[in-house]
Amino acid sequence: MCREEKSMFNPIMKEDQETLAKMRTLRHTLRPSERDVAEFILADPRRVTTMTITKLSKVCNCSETTITRMSKALGYQGFGALKMAIATELPQREANLFESIEPDDSLYCVAGRFFYNCIQSFNDTLNFLEARYLEEAVNILNTSSRVGCFGFGASGLVANDAQQKLLRVSIKAWSFVDPHEQISFANGLSSKDTVLCISHSGETKDILESMNVAKSNGAKIISIVGNPRSKLAECSDVFLLASSNELPFRSGSMVTRLCQLAMVDLLTLGIATNHKEDILEQFGRNQQAVYERSMDTLRER
Repeated sequence: MCREEKSMFNPIMKEDQETLAKMRTLRHTLRPSERDVAEFILADPRRVTTMTITKLSKVCNCSETTITRMSKALGYQGFGALKMAIATELPQREANLFESIEPDDSLYCVAGRFFYNCIQSFNDTLNFLEARYLEEAVNILNTSSRVGCFGFGASGLVANDAQQKLLRVSIKAWSFVDPHEQISFANGLSSKDTVLCISHSGETKDILESMNVAKSNGAKIISIVGNPRSKLAECSDVFLLASSNELPFRSGSMVTRLCQLAMVDLLTLGIATNHKEDILEQFGRNQQAVYERSMDTLRER
């Protein structure tokens, strides 16, 4: 199990984060009735800025206390402060123009909304990024003897990509998308090793079990999550938030995967920057080896 006290490297949500981005990221941590209110606000934030708490409670079929509790869970003193923050933010962004894809949308319209959500999710991820935690994650990977990359489903694809990227910057890395293989690898780790866990929810049972085994052996845990209040985030030495605005019709959102992949690339760039000359030399050797292998294949034909 994770330590009761949180690691000093666990980032918290910045107070100046964009309100709607924070709401999208944290809505899954709210109680069901509070989540319904958050979903209503995200669907039409401009309308909510003109509503009283009484009117909003009637529309959402909940109590005013629920709305106040949700506002405080997001870091605001009450609904008035939340509404003011949304009203201030709306002129700075296109509120809800491309939030959801409908069944009768044209393909061109789908493309516009998809790319808008990609851009918005990348912006949200950047806004939530804390430089010191990114640097700490890079330092941990840099000094690790071995790195295990764990993930399932779409996050498993990102784990495989992480292994490939880390190998390119001279980090000994393995990826595992099977729970039994993860446990076996975690059992052989020590304080010199690290596990990179990738999970959008941060609540996947098998990932948590594998993480706990690795942690019990002294390994450090870095996680890429979409929920900063998840069990995985709380038990990690460092967690990095990959925010995404998931759209209907797409379980295992493509936008989520793109944000996770971007975070992996960012970690790799951080490692490469610390060893620029060595990495450039290795890249050259890799390219030469691939070229020679390709030429051998052509000659065989």
